[in-house]
Amino acid sequence: MDGNPFFRLAPSWSVYPLVGLATIATIIASQAIITGSFSLTRQAMQLGWFPGMRIRQTSSEEYGQIYVPFVNWTMMVLTIGLTVSFGSSDRLAGAYGTAVSTTMLLTTALLYNVMRERWHWPAGPALITSGLFLAVDFAFFAANLFKIKEGGWIPLAFGTLVFIIMVSWHFGFEAMRHRHTVLTETPDEFFRRLKQDHVPRVPGTAVFLTRVATTTPFLIVEHVAQMRAMYETAIALTVKFDYIPRVAPRDRIELAKLADGFWHITVHFGFVQIPDIPAALRQAKDRGCPINLEDAIYFGARDAVVCYKRRSWLVHVGLRLFTLMFRNSVRAVDLFKIPPEKFVEIGRQIEI
Repeated sequence: MDGNPFFRLAPSWSVYPLVGLATIATIIASQAIITGSFSLTRQAMQLGWFPGMRIRQTSSEEYGQIYVPFVNWTMMVLTIGLTVSFGSSDRLAGAYGTAVSTTMLLTTALLYNVMRERWHWPAGPALITSGLFLAVDFAFFAANLFKIKEGGWIPLAFGTLVFIIMVSWHFGFEAMRHRHTVLTETPDEFFRRLKQDHVPRVPGTAVFLTRVATTTPFLIVEHVAQMRAMYETAIALTVKFDYIPRVAPRDRIELAKLADGFWHITVHFGFVQIPDIPAALRQAKDRGCPINLEDAIYFGARDAVVCYKRRSWLVHVGLRLFTLMFRNSVRAVDLFKIPPEKFVEIGRQIEI
């Protein structure tokens, strides 16, 4: 400590108080990282870039105060593993420097997209401005490449793993959504078949969760085919997360009456908002949808994903990873505040 220039910047009597202050600052910084990891995980989930995980709301007043058990325990295990394996803070310098410089480089690279798509800058000024920052950040990034063997490979490997998970999930999710669209019927075909087959309407309200918003969902088609009946009030409900933090209550609901007793509702949420389906349906009721929330039954599909064999090995591996994550992801009842006793899950097999 006496020979370290950093500690000699302060008088000898202040070393221990400053070490205590640094410890407190470290604890505060670690809490910020943990909270940020929880928020980013939820936002990635809602935007369709990460598998569903259990999220606990830790405050009844602040919706941003959440706890993600899987992320918390994973960070704890990795932190202990790194501490034990490196043994000293000096050996962590390579990993830390690589992580910070890579984050700065990627953030600056994304700045160009923000300038063009959000701020609507011309291509020239956006390229020049982002290029100046990019040159500086790339210099720091290149300097830290020499520290890859000293621990810099750890954040790069972890970032690559998260990237593979996110891309595989998004690709598989979009492939499954496309498959759902193929299996649907147009509203005209569906209602024509209801009349031709003389399908009876039974008392009650059914809310069908669906990812498609323009056609009659396959879940409703299969329900009618199996049950030979249809509820008096049937609602196809689509939840969409927009690429903005928050959606105002006045823009929350898109309501469309497709036929007598059949409605389609699209509910919009921002990527930082917690979806509350019953609250959204109460808002739809106030706008004229004749839904009875007291006896409403919610239907959702629990798909068993099967990979189509005639694909390239790279796509096949990605879909296999998606299948594994999808099988272990949480259900809609855990994410949308749907009463569990009123939620019916229908299992089916989907080939993608």
